[in-house]
Amino acid sequence: MFFKIVKIVSKLFGMACMVELVREKLALLIYTLQDSLKKKAKKVGWILLIFSTAFVLFGLGLRFLLLGLACWLNQIFASNYLGFFMVAFFCFLMVLAVLLMLRSHINDQSADQEKITDR
Repeated sequence: MFFKIVKIVSKLFGMACMVELVREKLALLIYTLQDSLKKKAKKVGWILLIFSTAFVLFGLGLRFLLLGLACWLNQIFASNYLGFFMVAFFCFLMVLAVLLMLRSHINDQSADQEKITDR
């Protein structure tokens, strides 16, 4: 509807050729933009698929490694549960260490942000 109104008004002023040229250029620009966005989306999709597959395989490998370590510790300590408790405790300590590092990193960023806004 908008293009029809613009076309009628441009005919009144004698700019029909210019409006058609601009409309064609805009259509070409939109088409090339859509094409480039599709190519970039495919590339990002493949990268995401590769990283998610690697993450899943790494997680499975780590899970079986920790399970094997727990079973081995059970054999060493002649217990059915002690190895699993030790591995679980170690994993909780690792998560706690990561959270503390992230917390200090976030606190440093907020302190830097306060310094920037105070000026």
